[in-house]
Amino acid sequence: MPSEQKRPRLFHSRTHAHEVLKGLDVRGKTYAITGTTSGIGVDTAEVLALAGAHVVFFNRNLKESEIQKRRILDQKPDAKIDIIECDLSDLRAVRRAGEEYLRRGWPIHGLILNAGVFRPAVLTTKDGFESHFGVNVLAHFTLLCVLLPVVRRSAPSRIVILSSTLSSRHAIKKSMSIPEKLKLLCGEVPSTSALQKYGASKMADMHIAFKLHRDELKSGISTYSVHPGDAVRTNIFRNSPLGKVLSVLTTPFTKNSSQGAATTVYCATHPEVEHISGKYWESCWDNDKIDKITARDEDLQEALWNKLESIDDRINGKIEQI
Repeated sequence: MPSEQKRPRLFHSRTHAHEVLKGLDVRGKTYAITGTTSGIGVDTAEVLALAGAHVVFFNRNLKESEIQKRRILDQKPDAKIDIIECDLSDLRAVRRAGEEYLRRGWPIHGLILNAGVFRPAVLTTKDGFESHFGVNVLAHFTLLCVLLPVVRRSAPSRIVILSSTLSSRHAIKKSMSIPEKLKLLCGEVPSTSALQKYGASKMADMHIAFKLHRDELKSGISTYSVHPGDAVRTNIFRNSPLGKVLSVLTTPFTKNSSQGAATTVYCATHPEVEHISGKYWESCWDNDKIDKITARDEDLQEALWNKLESIDDRINGKIEQI
């Protein structure tokens, strides 16, 4: 593999997802994706299915999932698409969804943890967790733990976890103890703003990705922490009045969802980056535009993983592989 300095940059901030796949053969590959009923997830699922991959939707809204499936089948009647009901606000439902996937016996060449929420109001999940933490972090962790043995068996394989440049808005200070940092990452500090709770959840997602890289590269799994790009036009901020205003004002300067999906598709499929694991990606390129002190804190990564594992065990019990 050529050194990183010599690696040519094939794509850029305005590249569309379908351009990344041009000339690539993903037939025979299976990609499991959360959040494919709107925004970046729709474009990610569509381009993979149209290119011949088997795509499995993990969604709560089955009606909208069927609409998206039909829309793809209208373009490619032999597209391979399956749907598994998965409510990310309910950890027991997430565990059931993962176990249903195991029963189906499909491989996973690419696990794409894409779904996310941004909610200005103080909301909680069905299990009582702060919603940004509960959906963006904890639910995906639960699904990941159930499906990880399949990803290992399917190696070489990849895991793509959506983060955000807003991960820097986590409110963590270097002087804090690990327990204090964990409270922020897990949405347990009520005085922080919705933006900080969202940022903390995206930092936690980055911690999971980097911990996976350290643990699973030896198993043939490459892991990617992905930021779709600054100001991608999706509906994640649809519940925020400010977000609606900014969407109108910034449209000429922002990416559409297809361009936002390009980095996810690039990391999930492109042979150029198959073995470049454990990095942060934006606009189809790896960079260091993150809070490295916090993101690369291995002690904090371990502590977060252990806490997530203990929460899932308490609610769902130990995982029994099928």
